[in-house]
Amino acid sequence: MYHKVLFLLVSALALINANTIQSTIDVNRLQGILQDNVRSKDVTSLYYALKGLKQLNAKIPNVCEDLKNAKYDPKNVEHIFYLTNAAAISNCLNILKPTIMEVPVQVLDKADATIPELYHAVYAMKALGKGTIFDKEDALKNLIQLLKKDDSPANFGYVFILCEHMGCGKWTASHAEGVLQGADESDARALHFEGGLPVTAALLGTVVRTYKAQNTPTPFTAEQRVKFAEYLLSRRSVTTARGAALLLEAALALADDEPTPIAITIKGKKYITSESDSIEISITDLIGRAVRGLKAGEVVAQSGTRLADDVVVLSKQPLTQKPNEPTTFVLNLSKIKSQYGVYKIALSAGSKTASVNVAVLGEIQIANVEIGVGDVDGTTSPKTTTVAYPNKLSEVLQADHMQKVSLKFSVRDKANKPVAVQQAFVHIGSAQHDEETIFVAEPDNTKAYKVELNVASLSSHLRAQSGVYTVSVFVGDSAVSNPVAWPVGQLAFNFGKDGTAVGESVKTPSKPHRGPLPEITHSFREPEARPPRAVSDLFALACAAPLLLLLGLWAKLRVNLSAFPFTPSALVFHLSLGGSLALYGVLWLKLSMFETVRYLLPLALVTFLSGHRLLRRLVSDKTKAR
Repeated sequence: MYHKVLFLLVSALALINANTIQSTIDVNRLQGILQDNVRSKDVTSLYYALKGLKQLNAKIPNVCEDLKNAKYDPKNVEHIFYLTNAAAISNCLNILKPTIMEVPVQVLDKADATIPELYHAVYAMKALGKGTIFDKEDALKNLIQLLKKDDSPANFGYVFILCEHMGCGKWTASHAEGVLQGADESDARALHFEGGLPVTAALLGTVVRTYKAQNTPTPFTAEQRVKFAEYLLSRRSVTTARGAALLLEAALALADDEPTPIAITIKGKKYITSESDSIEISITDLIGRAVRGLKAGEVVAQSGTRLADDVVVLSKQPLTQKPNEPTTFVLNLSKIKSQYGVYKIALSAGSKTASVNVAVLGEIQIANVEIGVGDVDGTTSPKTTTVAYPNKLSEVLQADHMQKVSLKFSVRDKANKPVAVQQAFVHIGSAQHDEETIFVAEPDNTKAYKVELNVASLSSHLRAQSGVYTVSVFVGDSAVSNPVAWPVGQLAFNFGKDGTAVGESVKTPSKPHRGPLPEITHSFREPEARPPRAVSDLFALACAAPLLLLLGLWAKLRVNLSAFPFTPSALVFHLSLGGSLALYGVLWLKLSMFETVRYLLPLALVTFLSGHRLLRRLVSDKTKAR
């Protein structure tokens, strides 16, 4: 398991410049998706599968029976478009019914037809050989008026495609640059249009085809080409026939444009060793083809810099083209194969540049290994034991919770020079018990790696399981060909009175427990002693004194009920108010707070409404008396 951790894969991350892309689109995978959907019963998937295969100049299978039995909505002009164009691509127009033209004709006769409906209707009729537009100027004016109502990128894409059919490419060329400026940018590295891949594919395809037909350069800037390509690369994981066909349409358009975006990447292994001193560089366009017009002499390694100290190790070194592989160029690094480390290689292919990281792998060895056990407070000198790699300690070292263990070693290359590595660990684990922990070994001023382990602190990492543990050293680096996983030896840890022996069995019942578990009991704190009865009674009388005083005054003065309004609202108000006061008394005696609130809410509502009515009555009587 630990060998897998230490065997580091060499990373060769391309440092992409603004004029190169990071990878290519897998055309073979997309073709496989298209071929899998050729027999689809869904007319949309079937159309896009055939369209994609046609773009790849692949063989179109006989799908006439599938089209004849395909399910579609005969009143949906978009479905008619898919069906007729699929039939045209596969030479199956003879299986279509004459009534298939009715819906496209109806759409063209509509006064309020939308741009997408016009596009589908016109191209459905074109597939049937009936797509002639007699008054192209009026048609273009109508499309422009519709664009004024909705000038979304999707509508511009449909109009550009209609212009391909109508022959108004000059209008497309006059508006293409403005439309391209409206592309959305994501993450400062990719461009796309609102609507995603369908709209982006339609616009890129029509713009490139239109300018190519006019023999004029497209309005794309170099940065736009790369950013549109980056967006397409982010969509290369499509899984549907529609996505594959649209991605191919856009990618082929960019790849056929000049100057095309190119990818400069490492092919195969990304490192060299003493036995292998060259790497292969792949230079392709967006869809993996050889770059047109690129000569072998134009592929040069401009510089090579060691990342550890920025030392330049090569300059202006040309690459050689691999025989029978026009996309593969070989860089010979025999001059630096003995110099362990990671290098940044700056490559140029014509006017395009990119940088890649290449590792020169070297062999390492562990040397000067010392393992010592001493007191934590340093009162006595630690007892040090040396061991030579790849041997193991001849005896089991003892260490208790009052001691510490130190492990020191150095890492050297093939020339016995000390080197620094990216990862150096000390692993402590037990085969008897599933306990382990890992510590990072830090280098000191002499480039020697050292770990000090306080046994008492180590106890918490190993759950205080005393016993024999294996101490191992793991060393690895991205530029190391032989990462090390070395079991140094064994240590017997004694974690003191709080520790338990490794491998000690846990006391568990021999048979599973059946039946009810023992009752769980809990002892609450004993209540504090209450005060004497006389003190409690005196306190109660003091609390009741205001009420007793009120009642005494009422008895002496006598209650005057002559002005009491004996009306329903007055009676209800006083009764509900008295009920609320009585409820407080019951709360004190037996009710809980939540029960009291539940009873109090309706009483409070009745008290409020009756009191409000009573006050209005008193004010009215007082006004009349005046």
